Amino acid sequence: MKKSKRNGFTLIETLLALLICSVVSLLCVCLIQTSYKLFSITSIHQHQLAILQIRQICSLSNNINVSDGNLSMLYQRKNITISYKNNRLVQEDGYVIWMDDLDSAVFYKIDEDIYLEWEAYGKAYQAQIT
Repeated sequence: MKKSKRNGFTLIETLLALLICSVVSLLCVCLIQTSYKLFSITSIHQHQLAILQIRQICSLSNNINVSDGNLSMLYQRKNITISYKNNRLVQEDGYVIWMDDLDSAVFYKIDEDIYLEWEAYGKAYQAQIT
């Protein structure tokens, strides 16, 4: 009797390979979705952190003024100005970048309170500074 040659795969082997490919594909999709969420949230967290740091500087500063949408103050015996330039919120007494990828940003004063209003990623945000 001749032994038959085994050509091809059995149904169980094919189903097992299909199952493994499906699981790997599902894991890849989950990984891509999670990384997308992480990167989209990161920039908003950076903006919130920048607001907290600007508040801290303002609390330690003297002669805080708002003019032409810019924030000026005397901090550690230096005059500093925080303003919107080139899609960034920057501090000038050097060049410190507080926020990046902004569409607009403006400081304004209501009574004794100072606010920052900015637009980023198609949304408008507002935060009280002092």
